[in-house]
Amino acid sequence: MSHDPQPRQIVRAPDRALRSCPSMTATLQREHWNNQPTHLGDLFRVSKARGDKTLTALCKLWTHALGWEVRLEINGDLQRSEVFRSQDAVLTAGEAWKAAMTDKGWQ
Repeated sequence: MSHDPQPRQIVRAPDRALRSCPSMTATLQREHWNNQPTHLGDLFRVSKARGDKTLTALCKLWTHALGWEVRLEINGDLQRSEVFRSQDAVLTAGEAWKAAMTDKGWQ
């Protein structure tokens, strides 16, 4: 049994639209970047008792070449890191990460 595929329709974008789009290989970078991340402060700190120890989680905000990096450390060990392009995304992530930890018993 032979199956004939549907003919493909090729749509050509106008040249002016192509000129107005940035190159897909271009990477936008932070305006003032010195190739070194800078600690900007902490988004939150929570702790949790485990046996006879107290674990401390610290969510830190760092500069990054592409925006901001949010790092979550527990007792100094990196657990999670994510880069965000907007300040709103940083704040939303910080709130979501803290809520997730609070739901798991962190205070």
